[in-house]
Amino acid sequence: FPRGGSNDWPLQLVGIFRMKDRTVAANQERQLMMNWKYFDESNDYIKSRVSWYTVTLRNADQASRVAQAVDALSANSDHETKSQTESAFQQAFVKQFADIGLIVTSIMAAVFFTLLLLTGNTMAQAVRERIPELATLKTLGFQDRTVLSLVMVESMLLIGLGGLIGMGLAALVIPAVAARSGGLMPTQTVPLQTWLVAVGLMAGIGIVVGVLPALRAQRLKIVDALAGR
Repeated sequence: FPRGGSNDWPLQLVGIFRMKDRTVAANQERQLMMNWKYFDESNDYIKSRVSWYTVTLRNADQASRVAQAVDALSANSDHETKSQTESAFQQAFVKQFADIGLIVTSIMAAVFFTLLLLTGNTMAQAVRERIPELATLKTLGFQDRTVLSLVMVESMLLIGLGGLIGMGLAALVIPAVAARSGGLMPTQTVPLQTWLVAVGLMAGIGIVVGVLPALRAQRLKIVDALAGR
């Protein structure tokens, strides 16, 4: 914002602030705050206008109600406001550069598809290599449904162990990334809901990739298996 044809703004430094919340310090401590009247009197471009107001709430649970009340004050005017939480504002700001949600969704879809192919192939190969062992189990008296259950459990353990390792790494990495994001990443932990969804996906993927190899093991004929047919 030029001032009198120049970009120089004479200022008197009155203080330097530090954020108590170090997770947002990297972003907040880079701000320069100055007297609005001084800025408005010297600026000819957006005189008597304000970009945004910051409102501090006593109770964060009232954010939605307060936002609606603030927006109602300027409803149907030339300068309607859009009140939102700080995290929502930061996310909207990031979306101006790239649709992070779409990028993450696309990557996760590719990873999910690759995971199905790899684990499905692994389970199919494991059953093929152990056909004589499965035939021996049936010879010893194991029922078809027992053999099916063993293969399904193996499939779910394979997915479950990998999933738990991944979630554990995420639980360790996310706090470190959030602390260095300057407040752009408000989530600092892996919530319980995410853990529950992850466990559900592990079980679902385990069933999907294990059902065909398990059915093959169930339908295995002892004579053909021992004969190598």
